Amino acid sequence: MKKFILDVVHFHNTITGTGMYMALYLVSLLFIMFFVKDRRLKRAVLYPFLIILPGVYIGLFAIYRFVYRIPLCKPEVNGRFYWLFMIPPVAALGCTLMVDVLKERKSQALLSIILIPVLAACGVFQISDYRFAEAENLYKLPQAFIDIADHVLDAEKNGGDGAARMIVPYETAYSFRQYSTGIELLYGEDATYGRIEKVKDERRDVCDTMQTSCPDMDLICAVAKEHDEEYILFDCTYVDFGLESINYDGYTEDENFVGDRTPDPDAVARMSEKITVDTEGENAHWDLTAYGLGYEKTFGRYLLYSFE
Repeated sequence: MKKFILDVVHFHNTITGTGMYMALYLVSLLFIMFFVKDRRLKRAVLYPFLIILPGVYIGLFAIYRFVYRIPLCKPEVNGRFYWLFMIPPVAALGCTLMVDVLKERKSQALLSIILIPVLAACGVFQISDYRFAEAENLYKLPQAFIDIADHVLDAEKNGGDGAARMIVPYETAYSFRQYSTGIELLYGEDATYGRIEKVKDERRDVCDTMQTSCPDMDLICAVAKEHDEEYILFDCTYVDFGLESINYDGYTEDENFVGDRTPDPDAVARMSEKITVDTEGENAHWDLTAYGLGYEKTFGRYLLYSFE
């Protein structure tokens, strides 16, 4: 059930962003339900969406999770079900009816003035969107990932076999895959949301534990040895191994992340006995030598280690 609920929440957050526009859509439906007396309008607008909403949010996921894995409900395509909601027309209709239900012109004008900034706040001003922002590099990827990739690729070019095998936080995987095929990720080439579910062995467990605030290093090291991994990357934004945080720069976690950062209590107990925080020198880091890991370098919020 927890996995089912997380699937629904992730689906909602991915499509709606802040959720404000979706909230306006639901308010419009409620207004039509309780304040509009035209039965024909209710039948045409309200009733279909009362079926579509629970059908898309609950029915499809319940069938996919507990009954049959519908191909159309795969994470990479299920966002298309939002087209059924017709959110902009319904929200526009609801706001129009809110203004129309008022009798006095002054009241209508006042409500219109109030709704205009509400509509603006619910959307995204496209020119200020990230697609219009100046890119840090030609790849349009966070510069830290470019620097990390160059570091490991140079090391492997000079003293390795040319390919860098890495374990990374899941949300960073796509950037490394996009930048270079010379970086081989533990999760495979399909390291995108939903597709990692195809991996049924212990690599999936490593992916899950890397998302927590205290990754299980016993599990990670065992899998890394089996697959001959060379590097591992941690994000100090949320990882602390149950010890003092070294997130001195105040990096904030992605507000749209819907996974579970809670670590296994037994793992926290084991990690805290073997891991210490090294705050001496220029870059603070965790001392992971007890697990055969050597600290390489810090790249902003990301700490790179190598398997010895």
